[in-house]
Amino acid sequence: MGSQSATNDIPLYIPLAPLDDYFQCSICMCRLTVATVTQCGHRYCEKCIKEWVNRQHKCPCCNHALTLGQLIRDHQFDCLISIIEAEKDKAETRYFENIINSASSQDDESHNQTPVEEVLKKHLKNGLLGHEAYFQNLKKSYQTKMNVLETTTQQEVAELHTHGLSQDEIVLQTQSLMSTLDRQKADLNNEMEKCTKMVADAYDKFLENHIPRLDVLPVKVDIRIAKKNILLSDVTFQPTDCLKEVRDTVESLMIKKHNPVHTWDDDVKMFLFGPFAKCCECEMEKVILDYTMSGNLLSDVQLLNDNCMLGLQYGMKPGSVIVIHGSIKLESDLPKKCFVQVYKSVAEIPKVDYFSCKECNFKWICRSCMEVCHQGHEVSPYIMQHQPNCN
Repeated sequence: MGSQSATNDIPLYIPLAPLDDYFQCSICMCRLTVATVTQCGHRYCEKCIKEWVNRQHKCPCCNHALTLGQLIRDHQFDCLISIIEAEKDKAETRYFENIINSASSQDDESHNQTPVEEVLKKHLKNGLLGHEAYFQNLKKSYQTKMNVLETTTQQEVAELHTHGLSQDEIVLQTQSLMSTLDRQKADLNNEMEKCTKMVADAYDKFLENHIPRLDVLPVKVDIRIAKKNILLSDVTFQPTDCLKEVRDTVESLMIKKHNPVHTWDDDVKMFLFGPFAKCCECEMEKVILDYTMSGNLLSDVQLLNDNCMLGLQYGMKPGSVIVIHGSIKLESDLPKKCFVQVYKSVAEIPKVDYFSCKECNFKWICRSCMEVCHQGHEVSPYIMQHQPNCN
């Protein structure tokens, strides 16, 4: 008993391929589900064998007469399949983890994988599983063709003895048939190697075009407009984008914020702060001020120039901040317009807050006039959220 227990503890790895056919239903040719055994000892999916017996009343494998009452659920076989499937998944996980570790580490010690390695591992596993299945099917077709050649040659050799030939003639023709078989096998092997290489080359070219370097992937950054307390978060740029795309993106986002960009003055400059150099707005302003005085920047801060690509030339990393410094005028910076002027230019008339001024003894004052023309006066709300039909 002790010897047997010690043997069971040995971490043996048994190939699954020789056992795979025993886990398939002979009717649907898929993995057995709800295994059911017949009196003659054959296993099928419960649904498959019940439908078969209802129509044929016999075993599909041996033609033994069967009724539904003679079918027996095989719970133990279901448990065996579940255990093997679980162990197979674990073995696949270990296998692909070893591939990743061996590819990314020069020693045999395992290490915690980065999120990028986890992503690569997931897609590498799915890709290799699919291509391994493809190669197994290719190999199966090759082996089938090889078996057909050998069987056909053996039949032809056996038929020589029925043609009334002399022993010498039988030997010569047998040698000729075996020579033909060797040539056909060699051609088949060459075709298999050629096909395998073509598939591998095609897959290599596909991966080369579809697994890019990280520095050519789109990058999410923040954009800060200095001295205006405006932060545009999680803006995505392509590695080939330039400052024109930055300006276009800012204009688009500010329109959505109902505060469009009016003008970009010539003194506007853009600075790229890396993910480990970004700081509060005051410190960023100090870094830029030091640059204007000395011309020097921190190692992870760069002055962006027109026509230079953000990712490919500046190596912009996720989490960086683009700081726009200089005279950029927004609509909120312009002198406020009276509603009389706005009314003529808007297609959809917004609701308006109106105020009254005690000092001027005037009512129907729009908010813009209240904040500018009547600044410092004693004003009070008159009609809020009024829908005007004229100016």
